[in-house]
Amino acid sequence: MKASLDCIPCLMRQAVRAAVFSTDDTALQRRAVNEAMTRLADLPLDDIPVFLNRHIYAAVREVTGTADPFASAKTESNQKALALLPGIRTRIEGSFNPLYAAVEAALAGNVIDMGVEQAYDLDDGLETTFSNGNSIDDYPLFSDALEQCKNLLYLCDNAGEIALDTLLIEQLKKYTAVTAAVKSGPAINDATLADAREVGLTDLVPVIETGAAIAGVDWDNASEEFKRAFAEADIIFAKGQANFETLDERDENIFFLFKTKCPVVARALGVKEGTTVFMSNRARGRAS
Repeated sequence: MKASLDCIPCLMRQAVRAAVFSTDDTALQRRAVNEAMTRLADLPLDDIPVFLNRHIYAAVREVTGTADPFASAKTESNQKALALLPGIRTRIEGSFNPLYAAVEAALAGNVIDMGVEQAYDLDDGLETTFSNGNSIDDYPLFSDALEQCKNLLYLCDNAGEIALDTLLIEQLKKYTAVTAAVKSGPAINDATLADAREVGLTDLVPVIETGAAIAGVDWDNASEEFKRAFAEADIIFAKGQANFETLDERDENIFFLFKTKCPVVARALGVKEGTTVFMSNRARGRAS
């Protein structure tokens, strides 16, 4: 999908947020934001929205000297989510459909996003998702596909929510082999290999890197290991809005799980902003 004018204020908010997380020096924050604005002015709006992010974060990183602005916030998110796991696991295991309950828990974790100007309450998100279900819900298609699946590639999204992903992956392993993929370096608050180790994901399944330090999947810069895993998977389970933005036009058997957090993505799907989505890319025609 392509960016639009609506992306510009969002990108600027991200620049401000990254600058504030990078340094307490207000003068340096202003310099970083100014540099991001300068670069943004020259960017064409014919790229994928999350790919424009790299220019914004590169500007902030170069001016402030901070490689990972959200490092401490990611650790805090991981620890908060880990503390909730025992209770959520008990709830999943006691449900009528543990796999679906684990999908809902993983979806609730998608509220954790440092890239949007919204506060999050993970506890409240869990309650809302468990009680209300999804607005676009292709779980029946996923359940049918899983019966024939021998190899599933799970694309992780943010730190914090990656802890809740372990509960879903525990359930998925009852049906198929699972490999997880994380980013190869800092990209907003996306999960990296360090986060996967911190939440115990590396003890659960093989974990590979995408090959790029950018939100979503940058196919041109993806590692050969990731491309091979992607090609060999019967199902690609893609968490987060950025993965949707970068993979929505691919033909592989992809199931997207995320909450719509911007008007551009909401319009692309024909839904309201804030809609929760569990969607097969092969069934997208009926949702748009």
